[in-house]
Amino acid sequence: MNKAKTSSTFIDYMGFTSTMTDKFELDLSLQQHLLQDDGTIHPGVFSTMIDISMGATISVETNSFATTINLNLSFFDLSPREHYQAETKILNQEGKYVTAEGMIFSQDGVLIAKGIGTFKATPIKKG
Repeated sequence: MNKAKTSSTFIDYMGFTSTMTDKFELDLSLQQHLLQDDGTIHPGVFSTMIDISMGATISVETNSFATTINLNLSFFDLSPREHYQAETKILNQEGKYVTAEGMIFSQDGVLIAKGIGTFKATPIKKG
């Protein structure tokens, strides 16, 4: 018997938690394994967080699978903080291509990272 998988071991390892109310929300609490040798958080953590947040927002808002085509990122502060939250908004949709913006903020409102990405939205087939 095949059981549907409801979570990703990668997402679990990273420590991301998501909620779905009127929009998709992605959160991260600081964990020791996310730190680099110099004590900062590896930028790949925030790259992943922005990518997941934008892709999930597009999926939810367009009822599609979202595949990343291009991702441009800027990092402003990699010093460790207790908690982070990603915010995403869709900027443009032209047919199956969607551009979104994602930002990560710390619990004290500091902008940590920002990204703009283009995604291919493939409608989810029903049935």
